[in-house]
Amino acid sequence: MNMRRIPVEAIQSELLMDMCEDVSADLIASLKSLGQPGRSPEVMKMEMKASKRRTAAVEPLSELLSVYAHLLSQGLFKVILDHPALNSLEGGEKEVFQRDQAELFYATSSAILANLFDKKIIRYTTAEEVCDE
Repeated sequence: MNMRRIPVEAIQSELLMDMCEDVSADLIASLKSLGQPGRSPEVMKMEMKASKRRTAAVEPLSELLSVYAHLLSQGLFKVILDHPALNSLEGGEKEVFQRDQAELFYATSSAILANLFDKKIIRYTTAEEVCDE
């Protein structure tokens, strides 16, 4: 695999941008807390445009990724939420926690895939393309 040398900070910034639907104070605070440089509104607009391009590549997989994220969160957090240290969570709070984690799983897996597609490390194909049908 022939990969370009890309600074870790640039990849980190792209992943965070790809996880967010829009520029928000939380996104800017996250970037700053990770040592990312400040950005002018023009640069932020340019970076979000690039993010929209990257994440468009994942769109055909979004429904499946969402299902996978929910399945993973159910399995993983069933074990975690049954831990005695989390007994103080009420029944409804556990479902909210699990749903929030599924959304986080979806956002992170989508951002990772978008970045891998963008770097041409992987490419999206249909079953017919793979099987030469």
